[in-house]
Amino acid sequence: MNIEDQLSLIEDFKVLLRRAMIYAKHSHDFIFDDSVDNSTALFYLNVAASKFAAAESLYYSRINELESIEAKEIFQLFEVYMKEALTNYRTNHSHQWSDIEFNRLKEAFAYSPFAFENK
Repeated sequence: MNIEDQLSLIEDFKVLLRRAMIYAKHSHDFIFDDSVDNSTALFYLNVAASKFAAAESLYYSRINELESIEAKEIFQLFEVYMKEALTNYRTNHSHQWSDIEFNRLKEAFAYSPFAFENK
C-alpha cells in the first residue's frame, strides 16, 4: 500500500470513529432528555453500535496500517457503555452508570488521536 492510500485509510477510519462517537453522544443526551421517548436514545445507540462495529471491522481487517491501543480501548469502552444503557432500559433502573460509562468513553476519545480537535 502506498503512503497516499495509507493516509486515506487512516483518515477514513478516523472519520468513521468520529461519526460513531457523535451518535453515541446523541444516545447519551437523549437518555436524560425526558421530553423524548426512550426509543430515540435507543435508535441513536443502535446507529452508534453500527458505526463502531464498522470501524472495528475496518480496524481488524487492516490492523497493520491502523493498529492503535487507543482504538481498542475506545471499542471496549463503547461496549461497556452500550451494555450498561441497554441493561438499565431493560430493567428500568437509573442511568447513573450509563452516564459514568459514557463519560469514561468520552474522556478516552477526547485524549485519543481520533478526537475532534485532532482533525
